[in-house]
Amino acid sequence: MDRRAFLVALPAIAVALGPRLHAAPFQDVEFIRAWERAQRLRPRSLTSRTRIAPPSEPGTPLIVTGRLYDRDGRSPAPGITVFAYQTDAQGHYDVPANGPHSWRLKGWALTDADGGFEFTSIRPAPYPRRTEPAHIHLYIEGPRLQRRSAGILFDDDPLVTREERATSTNAGDFGSVLAVRTHEGVQRVSYKLRITDEGVF
Repeated sequence: MDRRAFLVALPAIAVALGPRLHAAPFQDVEFIRAWERAQRLRPRSLTSRTRIAPPSEPGTPLIVTGRLYDRDGRSPAPGITVFAYQTDAQGHYDVPANGPHSWRLKGWALTDADGGFEFTSIRPAPYPRRTEPAHIHLYIEGPRLQRRSAGILFDDDPLVTREERATSTNAGDFGSVLAVRTHEGVQRVSYKLRITDEGVF
């Protein structure tokens, strides 16, 4: 099953996705257990550039270039762990046999001195037979920074609504509906993310 509960549980993404999604409490036991299982797989050493999907993964290549800023929106936030997961090119997080809370395509990056990070992956697909737009889940945490959620939408996705686009536009440089550029078959998006009190869990 493709778990809408994950999406509706994320306040930061719920803001970006508008009134269709109302955030469920982050105390969801299954989600927390899934989070803890995933974090046990985190590599001991992290760099600012990494992969979510392996090179052999079917789908359109995608590179997400990000930069994390502190609360003032100007100062870079170095040394912060960014965890990302997404669906595959068919809109699935994993094969059904692996259970309802399994994230096959996932990766971790550590922001560099300028707050920068980069994920190489494939373009995620929307959930099958659903109306939510395709997205990538992001979570940040670090020294003296409680974990919190964010997320990415794509401006060429017809499932992104007018309200979602307006919310992103109102966020200015920190909007989550990202322009997609394509060069030699590789899609690229650039994401500026600011630490806020939204999405804390």
